[in-house]
Amino acid sequence: MKFIAFYQAFRDQTIFSTQAIESVFPGYDRKILVNWQAKGHLLKVRNNWYAFTDRSFGQDDLYLIANKIYSPSYISLQSALSHYGLIPEGVFRITSVSTLKTAEFETPLGYFSYRTIKPGYFFGYRLIRQQGGHLAAWYKIATPEKAILDHLYFHPQYCDESDFEGLRLNWEVFRERVSLSALTDYLAYVDSPALTLRLNKLLNVYHAHS
Repeated sequence: MKFIAFYQAFRDQTIFSTQAIESVFPGYDRKILVNWQAKGHLLKVRNNWYAFTDRSFGQDDLYLIANKIYSPSYISLQSALSHYGLIPEGVFRITSVSTLKTAEFETPLGYFSYRTIKPGYFFGYRLIRQQGGHLAAWYKIATPEKAILDHLYFHPQYCDESDFEGLRLNWEVFRERVSLSALTDYLAYVDSPALTLRLNKLLNVYHAHS
């Protein structure tokens, strides 16, 4: 397997797996990948996942990578809230939820963290086409409403309005981007009295700012 042939096969992909390599170059010697890493041609993003070193990685690329290196998962929590402008601060790791066990990976491309969610709560995401990718690809990211519910799901300690003020949500963006009817539909689907209580308290704070 020559590097030029390898590069031509995968240059349009943001990230590629050893399984994909095997499908194109059956029986290849994995030691070649180690050699190409040493020469600076390849990045090992995570076990069995690689990328080329000559490309830059934007936010969409990182979201796609987050989906792929730990699947099934979708972008949510702080990353999704920041993506929609619902929280003011930037996020320095890519946060996702998954039906797999909680995990965190430090990679050459940054930090990726995953929180475990019940299978019945694994919904409410949309498919977004990756911007700037040479090969058509889509990543999964929570809707604004589901990102909020996911955040409340992982913070059962929220019990009064000061806790929700501490989220520092941008209420103007909330008003523009969050559908209260979608929130209601999601709550009906999960049927969780505790989550309903937390959301109602959050909405009390929202209405106080309206």
